Amino acid sequence: MTVRRTLHFAVAGREHELAANRVRDYADAPGGIQADLRVSKVRPRVVPVPYGSRPSTCPVRAWSAWKEAAGLDDPDGYAWRRLHSRWHTVMDGGLQPESIGDVITRAGQRAGIEIRFTGHSPRRGLATSSRLKGHDQIVIAKQGGWAPHSKVLAGYLEVVDQWEDNALLGVL
Repeated sequence: MTVRRTLHFAVAGREHELAANRVRDYADAPGGIQADLRVSKVRPRVVPVPYGSRPSTCPVRAWSAWKEAAGLDDPDGYAWRRLHSRWHTVMDGGLQPESIGDVITRAGQRAGIEIRFTGHSPRRGLATSSRLKGHDQIVIAKQGGWAPHSKVLAGYLEVVDQWEDNALLGVL
């Protein structure tokens, strides 16, 4: 389910935030979509998700394709649905938070990645990737629903910053 993974990354969502989402929680906007994450560990938030530069990894295009292919026309229906294990048809019930993490773990294993991916990996991935592109910690925190000066977020960014913001740059 590539669409869920791309949106999971784009909103830096927690597993339970995505599991609770309904179709109505993804609204079209001029620059992409607005993802309304109403159920949250910290506080609800609306996350702007712009169109991606590559159609193959664009979360907005992927959401539109999933919505159409799955026939998601009930605004109160779950946005992320289970597939029937034998017939691979879209079912009415939504995914459980644990299932979201399991899907990511299995996808990482199938890809042969040595690091064990979990449901938390898209959050950490967004923080790290965003920092590598030069985005400020406050902007990253807002996108991912972290507190502005979160120690957890700072720990993720430290991995990137140890080379970019190193006291020895220009000294040696």
